[in-house]
Amino acid sequence: MVKSVLCNTTEKGKNGESYRKGECAFDQGGYFVIKGAEKVITNVKKSVLQVFIAQEQICTKRLWISNSPWTVSYRSETKRNRFIVRLSENQKAEDFKRKEKVLTVYFLSTEIPVWVLFFALGVASDKEAVDLIAFDGGDASITNSVVASIQEADSVCEDFRHGRNALAYVEQQIKGTKFPPGESVDECLSLYLFPGLKSLKQKARFLGYMVKCLFSAYAGKRKCENRDNFRNKRIELAGELLERELRVHLAHARRTMTKAMQRHLTGDGDLKPIEHYLDASIITNGLSRAFSTGAWCHPFRKMERVSGVVANLGRANPLQSLIDLRRTRQQVLYTGRVGDARYP
Repeated sequence: MVKSVLCNTTEKGKNGESYRKGECAFDQGGYFVIKGAEKVITNVKKSVLQVFIAQEQICTKRLWISNSPWTVSYRSETKRNRFIVRLSENQKAEDFKRKEKVLTVYFLSTEIPVWVLFFALGVASDKEAVDLIAFDGGDASITNSVVASIQEADSVCEDFRHGRNALAYVEQQIKGTKFPPGESVDECLSLYLFPGLKSLKQKARFLGYMVKCLFSAYAGKRKCENRDNFRNKRIELAGELLERELRVHLAHARRTMTKAMQRHLTGDGDLKPIEHYLDASIITNGLSRAFSTGAWCHPFRKMERVSGVVANLGRANPLQSLIDLRRTRQQVLYTGRVGDARYP
């Protein structure tokens, strides 16, 4: 990167040598020179010489509450770590005129009644589960939903209040999916259900908090999330984007090196130094191609590329260069009406 610590122009700029050679005194650097063209890594959105644009993306570190349908989501880039609590009508209810809403969870590609999962996580009684939700019984509709959820759990899993029966039901549902995990049910709950929390009690408490947030939004005491709101946005800067692209090309170079070493091992010869097998041009050419085309690797879809990450840097005047360096790029389309404020 021009003007960075590793750039030769940094030391020359201290002595005034770069200015004597005719370089602009207002050039702040922050861009790359790829095949004679100036490419920039900035904090997000398209621009015009080629600039590296940081991306605007939805925050994955917060619970996401939606009202169509009523859900609260624990979002993660890894599909197996995603967790959704749904509040929806019980389609199996006998009284079609009055279908109460029941709580279910989506975990590892299967739906499980939330009350069964509570007892699988070590909850001892219905009162303890209600205490985890922090529900005082003041809202009749929420009370009906809690009662309907308990009845739903009792209908699909007999005697679920014994922890072993609840665990057996969860294991049966997980193993019945199209691509079941190889781990046991205890390992699945430990590895994939809220991986940042260690004990089952902590996971049960966090599940209760998710249900509480969903009930609060359903009762009108809490707003649903707006993805166009600035507090729900996070910015991927040049460092994160470069790291992501470098990981892909390093993995490619490692696979190529492994194949070359395996071909050498099939014979009788000894292994040569690692420089003989490592092709560094894979990384160099890969980064150069990414800057030239603007096609960057997708954050979590390994086989897809994201276009428009790199753009050209305008050099008409220092102000235009600064504007291009500060542009942002939206990864998702804006859903609000034109003219809406995006602030909280």
